[in-house]
Amino acid sequence: MCATHNITYSTKKIILRELTRAKGITNQIADGKLRWKDLFKKHSFFSDGYKYYLSIVAASRTKEAQLTWSGLVESKVRRLVSGMEISQSNVEIAHPFNKGFERIHRCKGDIQIERVQQGSLEFQAPDTKTETTDAINDPAHKAVADNSEPVTVPKTEDAESETSTKENGEVEQNVYTTTYYVGIELVPGMNPRLVHRLC
Repeated sequence: MCATHNITYSTKKIILRELTRAKGITNQIADGKLRWKDLFKKHSFFSDGYKYYLSIVAASRTKEAQLTWSGLVESKVRRLVSGMEISQSNVEIAHPFNKGFERIHRCKGDIQIERVQQGSLEFQAPDTKTETTDAINDPAHKAVADNSEPVTVPKTEDAESETSTKENGEVEQNVYTTTYYVGIELVPGMNPRLVHRLC
């Protein structure tokens, strides 16, 4: 891939930071203070990577529509990060996580659907698990995310909604979401109250 389009100020800082961290670990391995397994510890993106996060939720009422829609949203997250770096002088680093998190929710009515679209996880279907976009590895999602194919998002009225009726007569609507996360590091001394104005 051409690094001209994929390396931003943030990704450059992240790569340099990781190389410096790896150098420190390998030096300690060479000195016998650490072992090789210490070099391959899991990432800390969510545990202590950043203090602030931006979550972008792509939601659809059918699985077919979600595959295309979430791919389109993923391709736009990259542009959002570039835009934040250029237009927001208070953002030091905008670091998008390399995977989206796919979930299925069961909602009763528009209020619950709206809450899911805002990022609520309280209606996630208990018999399903959260999966990452790379684990599912759907070709339609990947093609749209990589901008290699034209986008045709199925209209809600064209696709039949996925609903079910419970024994007590309540109707539940399936809502499919993919959530993308961007870790945000502010310029030192920046007032955290201004974080909500980033986008």
